[in-house]
This record gives sequence, structure tokens and C-alpha cells, in this order.
Amino acid sequence: MRIDFPITSPRHPRVFVDGPADSPHRYDDGSLCMWYPRDPLERRWVFDDGLMALLGQVAAHLVKEHLWRITGHWPGDEVPHADGVKAA
Repeated sequence: MRIDFPITSPRHPRVFVDGPADSPHRYDDGSLCMWYPRDPLERRWVFDDGLMALLGQVAAHLVKEHLWRITGHWPGDEVPHADGVKAA
């Protein structure tokens, strides 16, 4: 796993992981699409939540990807994706 905290927007990390990249919740650059940016703060990670909370969200996302590969169903909330995400 690699977490990038860009200098231009360090409060909006990009998370990359090894392994299968087929997922309806990955951006074109391979980073994970783990939350909807317009969701209320309690539904997404924010900088003040800390690194452990971010790692927990990464783990939950990877479990959902694993289950999606087995069942073909995403086990969680979804929103329509704009360009830059492989699928909705």
C-alpha cells in the first residue's frame, strides 16, 4: 500500500495498493475511490480523523473489493461516478 499526501492538497490523500486492479471503485490512475467527496464529514475520512482511521477505511474498501470479485455485487453504498473512475 502507498498513501500519497500531495503537496497541493495534503488533506486529500490518494491510496494505491498492490493486487488485482479490477474494481468499480478505482480511479484511472489506480487509486482507490473510497468515499464520495460531497458526502457529509461523518461518511468520509478527513485529515483530523488521523492515519489509523484512514487505514481502517482502506482495509474496509479492500474487503468490499474482494467480496465484489466473488459475488459481483458491491457490498455497500455507491454513488454515480464521474469520468476518471473505471465503472459505476
